[in-house]
Amino acid sequence: MFEVSKRSNYFPYGIEYWAAESVQEQPGQRALMRGHMVRTQVRFWLFVAALAAIVISSLALEYIRFLVGGATISKWRCLGGMVLGLLGLVAMLGVSAAFVRDVYGISGLGSALSYAWLLLFGRAPFSLIDLLQPPGIKPVAPYPSLIVQEGRIGEKYEETPLACLGGPGNAVIYNDSAVFIERFGRFVRVAGPGAVFLRRFERIREVLDLRPQERSDEAAALTKDGILVKTEVQVRFQLARPPLSLSSSAPDALRPVCKWAWTQAGQSHSWLIDTDTGVQRENHWPERVMGNVGSTMRTIVADYRLDELLEPYEPDRDPRSKIAERFYQELDASARDFGVQVLEVRMGALKPTLEEVEKEWMANWQAVWKSEVRKERARGEAGAIRERGLARAYAQMEMILALTREFQELVERDMALSAEFIALRFIEALRKAWSHPGGTLMPFEALRTLDYLQRMVRRDYALPAAEQE
Repeated sequence: MFEVSKRSNYFPYGIEYWAAESVQEQPGQRALMRGHMVRTQVRFWLFVAALAAIVISSLALEYIRFLVGGATISKWRCLGGMVLGLLGLVAMLGVSAAFVRDVYGISGLGSALSYAWLLLFGRAPFSLIDLLQPPGIKPVAPYPSLIVQEGRIGEKYEETPLACLGGPGNAVIYNDSAVFIERFGRFVRVAGPGAVFLRRFERIREVLDLRPQERSDEAAALTKDGILVKTEVQVRFQLARPPLSLSSSAPDALRPVCKWAWTQAGQSHSWLIDTDTGVQRENHWPERVMGNVGSTMRTIVADYRLDELLEPYEPDRDPRSKIAERFYQELDASARDFGVQVLEVRMGALKPTLEEVEKEWMANWQAVWKSEVRKERARGEAGAIRERGLARAYAQMEMILALTREFQELVERDMALSAEFIALRFIEALRKAWSHPGGTLMPFEALRTLDYLQRMVRRDYALPAAEQE
């Protein structure tokens, strides 16, 4: 152990060692690594035994020559026999290094020899100490390692033999990533967060980002009446995960994962060739999910007419919510083939792609609402006319009732009713009806005529005594 007395960027044993120690080891990885180390130790000691056999055979031949022929023992002959044998073994290593350099494109014979030794003998002979010491102690001969985080191999490790060529080595995978591992071009396994040991020739084919992804794309589709519309679609998705109810409450327990989803995602990449440029493009699982956006949109929009999508007759109803819900269900069902679950789908406004169609639709929309305005105005005017008619009828009724009551009182008093008296009362009733707030406005000429008639009647007629009182 070590003590840190002040802030420092220096890590004893290297950052890779402490990164590997800080993550939880995947089950079975230590046994996998120990099995590899045992096999490399066996190969190394067999190689040492071959060297010893060459030395012993050279000495034995010289001794036999001495016993049979009586020749003196020559150390130079012994060394010559040993050197030839040793040169053969060295040539074997050299040929192996050259083969690795040419096949894997390693720059430098020294790097190729180092990688060839790693493939054949691992970290032998010093890895024997690591086999004998208990777990948790710093290894004497650590294997190469790399760090995987944020859905990619660390920039520092992208060009290392472990990343480009494969194991043996250690991969430290952070909680936001998983890896798809293959060997000799065939899928082997997937590995999630934690420390993972890569065996010989095992290579990280693809790094899977476990974080939620959000992508947007513009989708176009034909409506039921053959009009092309477009919209902006935003999709949030992630690799499928088991529900939280299956997770253990222990703080150091590994969260259950859906390895079938990782396998599906790792095997879902495809190659597309642009027919115009001839450029090949590899699509991984996020691109495959977004590739279904256009086809799903075309399937849904084909069931609607343009007016049903834009809804000019029902402004309170938003057809996008219904389309987005159906879009979410169908896209989530298709994304399951890639091990993906869709979290959310958001859609923008649906608009015609042709400017002429949009202008025509706007004109039609305006015509509809102008017609509604005219209808509403006509209904208002009809109501006003009806109200004025009712007010006129009410005023006439009041006038008739007032005259009837007045004449009835005069009849009951046995008073004589002359024509002039009746005319004067009728003129007064008309004047009151016209001055009523709800009455009809009379022209100035009509009012002047009434005044003239009233003066003429009063000049020739005297009110009864009862009226004068």
